[in-house]
Amino acid sequence: MSFISYAQNFEDVMLWRALRHAEKGFYIDVGAWSPDLDSVTKAFYERGWRGINIEPNPEFNRQLCERRPNDCNLRVAVGDQQGVLSMNFLGNPGLSTLDDAIAEQHRQAGWSLERHEVQVFTLASIWAEHVPLGQEVHFLKVDVEGFEEAALRGNDWLRHRPWVVVVEATLPMSQVESFESWEPILFGAGYCFAYADGLNRFYVAQEHDNLLSAFKYPPNVFDDFLLSQQQDAHASAAQAQARAAQAQARAAQAEARAAQAEAHMLQLLGSSSWRITAPLRAISKRWRWLLAGASAWITLAPGSRPQRLAKRILLRAHAAVASRSTLRRLIVSVAQRLGFYPALRRLYGRYAGGGEGLSQSYALGGIDPQSGLSPWGRQMALRLHAARRGIKQQEH
Repeated sequence: MSFISYAQNFEDVMLWRALRHAEKGFYIDVGAWSPDLDSVTKAFYERGWRGINIEPNPEFNRQLCERRPNDCNLRVAVGDQQGVLSMNFLGNPGLSTLDDAIAEQHRQAGWSLERHEVQVFTLASIWAEHVPLGQEVHFLKVDVEGFEEAALRGNDWLRHRPWVVVVEATLPMSQVESFESWEPILFGAGYCFAYADGLNRFYVAQEHDNLLSAFKYPPNVFDDFLLSQQQDAHASAAQAQARAAQAQARAAQAEARAAQAEAHMLQLLGSSSWRITAPLRAISKRWRWLLAGASAWITLAPGSRPQRLAKRILLRAHAAVASRSTLRRLIVSVAQRLGFYPALRRLYGRYAGGGEGLSQSYALGGIDPQSGLSPWGRQMALRLHAARRGIKQQEH
């Protein structure tokens, strides 16, 4: 499995190359900053290592406590003596420092600056209180933005000896080397220079000089590592491929169901029972058609063809009756004798039509013949009324 690097300048790759075989790995990170971003220790934490993270910034300390619950996370600063100092917190939190001169340079460069008091402890006191008895410290990383000398002076190098020491060796946000003031501390404590990466310098304790060979070459293909950004890109690509594969699987299932349904339909259409029952289905279809037609004729359903035909028949009968006064009087007389004259009046008023000025005797009872008629019916009624007037004029 490839090593995933989270550090800013491959520091974790170099340390892993040298210390990967260490048992019960332990680290001290002075100026830990973020638990994830540009972290030298995250890759080790993921592999079961434990350690001490020292970060005075309250927000980053909160993140460390949240994401590194198995580490010791201290919200303090490190110096050459214990006490309280005013720390410079800058708009770029990675530049926060105890060095007032460096902080002023950042402020003049445009960064916002706030000063807050912080507790300061020596590295020796932190080691004595928080490193378990008998626990080896495999590497110490120091990145305190110009306060490296004070941090290193605060350790008891005779009693507390990390195997490897990594110290930021340039002035903040520059390539100007700044190790001359503090490197003699390490040389005097029995440490050998091992490697420089352009940002940091690596030192190995004399009693662990067998590790020096691990720092002979910079990170390379034989370290089998990936940047965290590459891992994220690979993970995103894998998720996209998984989603595409799921979509293809669903499409294949749908296609299989469609093919199965089509095969079932073809099997049904080609079966003997389907062919045998074909006449019955035809009869059933015709029977349903006949029933629907009979129902329309019996009930004269609104809008149906039988109703429209009945209207036309009644209108034509009315026209015939209206043009023959003798026949009209005969029909009224018969209807009265048979007792269905009121029904004839209602039917006439609904279907026969008429118009304004039509006499009650002619309207078979005085019901408005246009009541409830469609536009077409009213048009026919007006035509019949006009025909009646023509007939009356001829009679006179």
